[in-house]
Amino acid sequence: MNKKILTILSIVLVFGMLIISCGPKAAEAPTEASEAEAPAAEEPAAAAPATFASKDPTTFNMVTIGEPDTLDPAIDYETAGAEILQNVYETLVFYKKDSATEFVPMLASDWTVSDDGLTYTFNIRQGVTFHNGDPLTPSDVAYSLQRVLLNGNTNSPHLLLSEPFLGIGIIDVSMLIDPEGNLMDSREGMQAVDAAQLTSVCEKVKAAVVADDAAGTVTMTLAQPYGPFVATLAHNIASIVDAKWAAEQGAWDGSCDTWQNYYATTWENSPIAEITNGTGAFMLESWDHASKTLTLTRNDNYWRSEPLWDGAQTGPAKLARVVIQGVDEWGTRFSMMQAGDADSAVVPIANVSQVDPLVGERLDYDAKAGAFGAAAATETADQPMRLFYGAPGLFRGDILMTEQVQVPEGGSPYIGSGKLDGKGIPANFFLDEHIRKAFNYCMDWDTMIQDFYQGDAVRTAYSLVLPGEIGYNADDPMYAYDPAKCEEEFKAAELVNEDGKGVWDTGFYFVSVWNSGNTARQTALTILSDSLKKVNPKFQMEVLSMPWAAMLHYYQAKQLPMYMIGWQEDIHDPHNWYSPYLVGTYGSNFAFPDEVAAMFTDYVNRGVAASDAAAREAVYKELNQEVYDYAPIINGPVPTNRHYEQRWVNGYYFNPLYGGFYYYELSKN
Repeated sequence: MNKKILTILSIVLVFGMLIISCGPKAAEAPTEASEAEAPAAEEPAAAAPATFASKDPTTFNMVTIGEPDTLDPAIDYETAGAEILQNVYETLVFYKKDSATEFVPMLASDWTVSDDGLTYTFNIRQGVTFHNGDPLTPSDVAYSLQRVLLNGNTNSPHLLLSEPFLGIGIIDVSMLIDPEGNLMDSREGMQAVDAAQLTSVCEKVKAAVVADDAAGTVTMTLAQPYGPFVATLAHNIASIVDAKWAAEQGAWDGSCDTWQNYYATTWENSPIAEITNGTGAFMLESWDHASKTLTLTRNDNYWRSEPLWDGAQTGPAKLARVVIQGVDEWGTRFSMMQAGDADSAVVPIANVSQVDPLVGERLDYDAKAGAFGAAAATETADQPMRLFYGAPGLFRGDILMTEQVQVPEGGSPYIGSGKLDGKGIPANFFLDEHIRKAFNYCMDWDTMIQDFYQGDAVRTAYSLVLPGEIGYNADDPMYAYDPAKCEEEFKAAELVNEDGKGVWDTGFYFVSVWNSGNTARQTALTILSDSLKKVNPKFQMEVLSMPWAAMLHYYQAKQLPMYMIGWQEDIHDPHNWYSPYLVGTYGSNFAFPDEVAAMFTDYVNRGVAASDAAAREAVYKELNQEVYDYAPIINGPVPTNRHYEQRWVNGYYFNPLYGGFYYYELSKN
């Protein structure tokens, strides 16, 4: 998941194409009611006045930052690529408009689930063709999912499929051979495995996803009930590719005799990294790396003849072309917006004050309704831009603490002297529960929200899950900024030095780390450092920037006592938070005591495999309390989203799980 984490670090400053959420809740964020229960919001006001007319109503111009790493859906794990994939490729199921929890059939016409929750049977839609004219078949579906499972690669989101099909805790197919995960990402190591064992693993994967072309079905057998399975199939990782075409390009040929030769394919060596052949409403026309420009053209043979929800688009897209250009320099993007050459653009939060005077129409997000209200004219109604404001993202930035720092030979500069003497901290400093709670009470998030987010963020109850997810309760407690309680917890800490003095008397020194370039993280850690000094001048926390690659190395080696990082969810489900934070991506680096790690693992495993929503709810409510009591992290606010577009754009709606725009629903005056 590291690629995704890296991407998140670059998007936390961005409002526009991306949803600020990793990671991306506060005072009173969206309610816990699902969007399915929320009343429908009013439709936006009628089209903008004729004076706001596009120079080219057939082409949508999106101006963003950078460009994708890859367009191989089995590998991509960043938002720039996701935006292309969700428009070019399709999945069996899709999000129902702006809901993150309701789904509609896409390439599947319908599906059934066995009583035990282990077997899903999907009827594959008839009459769908890939962009090259090949018909969609159940075999294409089976191949696509099998390829993801057998490819592995820790920098891809394949683990979203590995767990339901291969078993909880199996985050890579190589773990079926080596449970310790030593083969992860090692193609050479995989190729050296006994041939019979390799065949057995491949056959296990193929038995889990079985196509019946004659019946028009794909049957999927899970290793255990898996609550968010349908949501997982809506993720880009489950995009359906043309099996025959992919093999012809040099991708896996579908044989159990050869799969090891394709294991751990990366975006650098994927043969379909820069070419596509999906079933979506748009086709990739070109990708010019020199100008960081991707051009999509309309698929005039698009299959959709019936709306997927009331009022949804049918037939070919209204837009003939979409041009997505990476323009890293803000001034250029701003000029393009002013000139009407950009229909929408990524706007850094630091620059919203420049754009807001151009807003003539504003739609505010109604958290209770779960949707935007009607458009309202601003004080500058004659201006050309429209602003969608206040929708919560699905990202959060958090401060993490290593409970048992690994100290290399010769000592560590990150923990100073390594002793509780005012010049350092012992390696087990954050193992003390009172110290972890004290740091939570000393974090002034309100200042963070105002100083950096300009008020565009909210705090939530202290749980790892987000509002709207199973187990979240807005009435659950949170660690609010409280210097008195901070002092109280420090004085209650059980950690003492050889002279019997505690942390309040000795003070401390250590280094907290943020990744270079991410000023949001720097701001948060600096606020915490300043708050600690106000409580006790002996409390010294240095804030240090570090290149991402170095930071990744040191925190995975458990050598950093404190660092700030983020998470943007893949699916709107508590498992996508609790699993990485308590067991996997991050949890494995907290250095929990064995009994604590075992407790959290048990909760996580029971929660995802519980028989129904009510049973999952009960598990997660217990887990929320355990997390609050243990206080393993300092959890941050959830940024809210700003989306700017020209007023001649029609059809935009907000779904926080989209990787940017879903262009099929858009049109221009």
